[in-house]
Amino acid sequence: MNWTRFNQELRNTIDTGKIIYGSNQAKKECLVGEPKLIIISSTISKSDQDLFKHYTKLLKIPVIEYPEGSIELGSVCGKPFSISIIAIIDEGKSSILEVINEKDSDKKEDKKLIAKKAKKEDKKNAKKDKKAKKDEDGDYSEDELKLKKKRDEKRAARGTKVKSETEEIKEEDEVPILEDKMFKDIIKIKKK
Repeated sequence: MNWTRFNQELRNTIDTGKIIYGSNQAKKECLVGEPKLIIISSTISKSDQDLFKHYTKLLKIPVIEYPEGSIELGSVCGKPFSISIIAIIDEGKSSILEVINEKDSDKKEDKKLIAKKAKKEDKKNAKKDKKAKKDEDGDYSEDELKLKKKRDEKRAARGTKVKSETEEIKEEDEVPILEDKMFKDIIKIKKK
């Protein structure tokens, strides 16, 4: 979960919504009313933690275990004292419930994105392998040869020079050995 965004939305909830602080008040609210969300700090006692988890399970409301202690939770809320439990009655103008629901959907979306990227990469690699194999073997189907010929004709019509692989090799071979610069350098070294 994105805790910075959660903290921002919690602060927005405190400013615009209705919140109850403390375990005793939160217990009363769970028994009488129906809070929309319970936030528990990490420093709460095990028995209180189990009790509130039981209440949230019965009421079918989300419970958030805040990773920091009660002092940090109090400072996020803008209070000069520690807060062990927060019960949110009304979220006001904040979207804190959406932030909580995003944590599950983000994981699913990440898995889907990773799967899509892997699939795309596999297709690219398969395409490259297929092309490399065709280039090595020179094994083109009739349709592919026709398509390649049309492309070459279009390029020639536009004025771009089209060379086949054999023409390029012949051009390299046509350079006389005596005029080749590397050959001249080698001969100079041997003479010394």
